[in-house]
Amino acid sequence: MNQFLSSSLILALLLASTTSAVAVKRDGGYSKINRQAVGPNLRNGVMALDRTMRKYGIQPPQELSDAATQQKNAITSGAAASTNEKVVVGGGTESGSVVANPMLHDQEYLSPVVIGGQTLNLDVDTGSADLWIFNTALPAEDQQGRTVYNIDKSKELTGYTFGVNYGDGSQTYGIVARDTVEVGGVSVSGQAIELPTAVSHEFTNDTNSDGILGLAFYSANTIKPAKQKTFFESAMASLKAPVFTANLKAGSAGSYEFGYIDNTAYTGTLQYTPLIQSASAVGLWAFEANPGTNASPAIADTGTSLLLLDDDIVRAYWAPVPGHTSDPQGITFPCDVELPDFKIKLGDYTATISGSLLNYSAADEAGYCFGGIQSNNGQGINVFGDVLFASQFVVFDGGQNRIGFAPHA
Repeated sequence: MNQFLSSSLILALLLASTTSAVAVKRDGGYSKINRQAVGPNLRNGVMALDRTMRKYGIQPPQELSDAATQQKNAITSGAAASTNEKVVVGGGTESGSVVANPMLHDQEYLSPVVIGGQTLNLDVDTGSADLWIFNTALPAEDQQGRTVYNIDKSKELTGYTFGVNYGDGSQTYGIVARDTVEVGGVSVSGQAIELPTAVSHEFTNDTNSDGILGLAFYSANTIKPAKQKTFFESAMASLKAPVFTANLKAGSAGSYEFGYIDNTAYTGTLQYTPLIQSASAVGLWAFEANPGTNASPAIADTGTSLLLLDDDIVRAYWAPVPGHTSDPQGITFPCDVELPDFKIKLGDYTATISGSLLNYSAADEAGYCFGGIQSNNGQGINVFGDVLFASQFVVFDGGQNRIGFAPHA
């Protein structure tokens, strides 16, 4: 079934569920979450590539997996510094804003979200559809060093469970409940929240993150026996416009805005392309890249950092770059080489990503840098992470099932 059917059919399907409808508190119709950019000297390309591949069920080469583990251990043992910003939750009748907490080394960005009156720092992720949070149902050792949600504050959905599987075979699974979720000035009551009773080590090791706020579509949600709407889908009816935007320009503070398109944030005209149905990207913000070719479906994913693209696209970009190397740990190039711009069609719109944004991070001590464009290992999906968002203002239009792009102002 096409997950991007009319809103009336989606509503009918949801009403057929045994769970109650989600009520929305109207707080002015839009909200804003600010975030801070992390400089390229703080990034780790090997870890970012390993993480992105696992997210999409792509088994990383053993050499990459080993290198990522080694570097994670080195960071942990070195007590690498992180920046912790004070949480500021806005309100009022017109808008709300919160200040994001940038996480180092793996290009992770966290934003405070209020759930049941408790503030948690979550990863805002357009590449997933689950809202799961660390909570008091987890083993005590998994609660250490972070804020956890008190499950006594929620109303459990009896008989409902969820389970998110990762490419390395690990899982996050548990029970489901309902509570009020507030993002900036927009608040949804009765929102489905997922409360793990077990969490993958990849997440327990990151004590700064309290969970994930997925903003894709409910058809990608893992709740059983009936999938549940994401926060954005629940909030759409109350928003001034059924959209949210990602304004994540490189070198400046970025933001997500719900219900409003800031026309001063981009240049030219927004170019929209329709969402597509794809077996490899069910329920995600999927669209065509390089239409008319054999390119795999594309996904706009704020929860990842790199561009993971089809091999023919990757080869065409790197071929003229002198001294570049490609091995199981990723594509690197001499740091003194000026990378060319990258052009790709997103629907009918041609996006240009400057070469400077494709110099992702220093890869080693030999003067080689890590490329922002990497291979998807022939897995049939093109993932557009933060490297794209650094160059493009992006509109996620849930009302018309489309996605829009324009260069940053």
